[in-house]
Amino acid sequence: MNRKQFIAEVAAIAGLASVDAFGLLRISSAQNSVNVSKDIRDYPHITDVITSNRVGIHFPIIVESCSDPKLGYLSEIPFLIELEVCKIWKESLFEWDAISVSGAGGLQQLMPPTAKIDLGLSIAESPEINELSIAVSENNRLQKEINTRVQSLHKEAESGDGDIASESISNINKLRAEIKELRGDKDIVYARLQSAKKAYAEKIRSLSEKELSQFDARFIPSLAVPAGLKYVVNMILECKRYFGGSIDINIWRGIAAYNSGLKTTKDWKGMPFISQTVLYTRDILLNLTNMLELKYAYSIGDSNLIARTKERFNIK
Repeated sequence: MNRKQFIAEVAAIAGLASVDAFGLLRISSAQNSVNVSKDIRDYPHITDVITSNRVGIHFPIIVESCSDPKLGYLSEIPFLIELEVCKIWKESLFEWDAISVSGAGGLQQLMPPTAKIDLGLSIAESPEINELSIAVSENNRLQKEINTRVQSLHKEAESGDGDIASESISNINKLRAEIKELRGDKDIVYARLQSAKKAYAEKIRSLSEKELSQFDARFIPSLAVPAGLKYVVNMILECKRYFGGSIDINIWRGIAAYNSGLKTTKDWKGMPFISQTVLYTRDILLNLTNMLELKYAYSIGDSNLIARTKERFNIK
């Protein structure tokens, strides 16, 4: 019941009925004839939803990767172009040199092990990436320790029948002191992490494209976009195989897996109850369904429907 309520609430946020897979089934008939133009101006349903000029810079690579006939992605996921735009927008805001505090990098925000081991992208050993990795690892370790002690603090405070024993008060004060100390340590490590991020960003910006392809290919859009696309398609298709059902109903599972990992998604039976993953999946699906509803309106040439749809989505 909790999972059903959760799905219904996420669907309600997106303004769609959960029974039709966030609205994808209802409008998938508009995706049978896919326009493979690489000109962003031929996709008003995309630019209506995401208005940044940066989308157009990398859009040809997205279309080329999605429509490669040798891979056949569009035959599996007809709205893949729109999905990929929404995903990259959520990941990096289409900033090719974006680096997160978790160490993810590039348009697709790929983690180094995923990029190197799973996708075969070159990432060279360097003082800069070693410093970044150490800072990320230490920041994550401290955050986990803080979370553990906060949970212990809550448990200690909620124990008993209303009267807090002196032993509990002592434990609470000890935990509060430890949390304060850990947060101080984390502030120092976080500053180190920000400095390492800045140094790595400066390094990648100083390299030519040829040098960068060997140093860290996550920051070469022509390499990173196909790699990240392959990764998310594999996630979606594996979810379809594992959970069953149509592609439409497995889109949100695949997106969740891209964020939290396939094993985590399987362990949670489709949607991890992790706030970051829930918000990540919701935001991508919200933009995707808005795009596809607009695409349907544009495809039938109904100016009134286009206007009403834009008004409903608060699009000027």
